Amino acid sequence: MALPAAEQAFAEAVRQYRTGRTDEAFRLVAQAAELDPGYAEANLELARLLTASRRPDDAERILRRALAASPPHFGLASNLGVLLCQSNRAAEGVAWLQRATEIDPTSAIGFYNLANALKAAGRPAEAAEKYRAAIARDGGYAAAYGNLGNCLAELGEVADAAAAHTKATELRRGLAAPVPADELATRTSASKLRHDIEQLEYLLANGRIGREHVRTLDDYRAVLAALPAPAAGTHIVDLPKECRERLRASYSRLWHTYSAPALPDGALSPSLNRVAIEADYTRNQPGITYFDDFLRPEALAELRRFCLESTFWFQFKYANGYLGAYWEAGFWCPLLAQITEELRQALPGIFKQHRLRKCWAFKYDSRLSGIPMHADFAAVNVNFWITPDAANLDAARGGLVIWDKEAPADWDFGSYNSDERAMRDFLAKSGAQPVRVPHRQNRMVVFNSDLFHETDKISFAEGYENRRVNITLLYGTRNS
Repeated sequence: MALPAAEQAFAEAVRQYRTGRTDEAFRLVAQAAELDPGYAEANLELARLLTASRRPDDAERILRRALAASPPHFGLASNLGVLLCQSNRAAEGVAWLQRATEIDPTSAIGFYNLANALKAAGRPAEAAEKYRAAIARDGGYAAAYGNLGNCLAELGEVADAAAAHTKATELRRGLAAPVPADELATRTSASKLRHDIEQLEYLLANGRIGREHVRTLDDYRAVLAALPAPAAGTHIVDLPKECRERLRASYSRLWHTYSAPALPDGALSPSLNRVAIEADYTRNQPGITYFDDFLRPEALAELRRFCLESTFWFQFKYANGYLGAYWEAGFWCPLLAQITEELRQALPGIFKQHRLRKCWAFKYDSRLSGIPMHADFAAVNVNFWITPDAANLDAARGGLVIWDKEAPADWDFGSYNSDERAMRDFLAKSGAQPVRVPHRQNRMVVFNSDLFHETDKISFAEGYENRRVNITLLYGTRNS
């Protein structure tokens, strides 16, 4: 029995795609959709091609026509909803995405798409509910867990946010997860591999991992030795397939962790003069202070062990060779949770109603420089250092430089973080003065997040335990 004409055209389009004749395939897909406006598969493919060709209005027209001509269809409704949201018509987009979940209430991706739209529309509580609905239908949905964590952080539900991020990391990078195939797993840099080699050496020397990992260390050394040179203007290289296979059990995986526990007597030093700290912050407008002996000695030791041993140093994109670890990707433990909440409660005059929104750490290569000038999109910025003072070869430097003028209120995130010339021009014209805070172990710097800052010149001793590590906490949102 012969196929209907629309189905014949669509089947021929598929064959044309396979032979690389994309223009002919496009024509045939459009023909199939025209012959049968209710043919969902052809219309979905045509809308996808039109969207990819930057013709969203035509894609919208095709999806609306198909929905009018066919029975209720999940894919058509969902795709129209996403397209409308991308075209800044969130209210109608959300309505179509809600309709999609009613057409197929078993679809995890349907609830995920709806949640994304609600989050983008500034409705985090509703978005969290829909992310949970997606997870209820697919318990392995890592992206849903990750976005749920972001929503919960926005709502101030820090403990649940961290739990969601932890689950997302386990699904993406845990030992039981499939081999990661994202950019963090398929690319690398010499500074990233040098760090991982030093960490393996440290773990082996201190008996934190078994001697079977001597082979792992040998593999990392061999991969570093064989690594191709990066192209001009970048420090990142593609990790050859044979190298990825050689490192598959550990590279870009959370394969070893130390989860530092909360401390029964508290994490913050009992000697902190909280009244003086708040008064200094207020006096140094628009808000800067720093102080020493932030953590109890046992809390500092545990946090340092957490950062030395755990293999969550995934991010290596930074041109200056430092590595990043984020709470969205494993950088979280009971002790950090305790620290972030105790700090907020200890200094209410600074933190007010603000809750933790972001948490990360950077670890530096002693041979390279630090973070360039930027500001962070938050209300209050916290930075503290955990590397021993003996590692710092210049006691007057190695910390942070902060300028004492707030960024213009109309600057966006990109201006805050990438246009260094504009930042320096603004600071020069506004008469801003730098505040230099030298590095000290267990020193905390607290400042208004609207202030531009950069890593001061660093000169640290060689050796894994001497690498400079700073931890950043962001509280609240800008202008809140």
